[in-house]
Amino acid sequence: MFDRFSADFTPTAREPRRVEEAASPAILSKLFDSYGGTSFNNGIYRIHTPGSSKAASKAAAEAYPALRMPLVCFGFDWLGRQFALDLDRGTREDPEVVLLEPGTGEALEVPVSFSEFHDVALFRYRDSCLFPDWFADWLASGGAAPAFTECVGYKRPLFLGGEDETPNLELTDLDVYWSRMGQLLIATRDLPDGSPVPHLKLSN
Repeated sequence: MFDRFSADFTPTAREPRRVEEAASPAILSKLFDSYGGTSFNNGIYRIHTPGSSKAASKAAAEAYPALRMPLVCFGFDWLGRQFALDLDRGTREDPEVVLLEPGTGEALEVPVSFSEFHDVALFRYRDSCLFPDWFADWLASGGAAPAFTECVGYKRPLFLGGEDETPNLELTDLDVYWSRMGQLLIATRDLPDGSPVPHLKLSN
């Protein structure tokens, strides 16, 4: 299930193991047991622990209420985008994957099942899943590789007119970034194009 992935992705950091509740659904147990808390290739891709998965899933559900389904995040990339099980697609035993982009407000279907994600999607769709060239540009520009609790997020999100360019990126705390983007998404999602953005007092 992870043969090609383990041969190509190199662990560069791992969070200390903690005694945590079992992963749910059970399909994630092998992933979390083998790689939970691991950062690969300087943080371009990270795999959740059961605890961080629970926190990320809660933040994703709050930011994307229109999806109206249980969201179970299992991994995330250097930009803070979450990969989650899409329990409305595929089968209950092997659901498909959705990519949640807090900086754009989009939820994108990844056209593979979870069992194929690490050995197929991360190779066939690597450019769109991980933006490796942009990550290399970020590092070459002097940007730091994100720690497990960090991401390289947009200073100004794209859905508020931010530029999809390296100068609009900054290293930030992952949970704070998702909280801030989630509040902005909820406040602006139903505004007509061109409407002024209301002044918001954001909480962390």
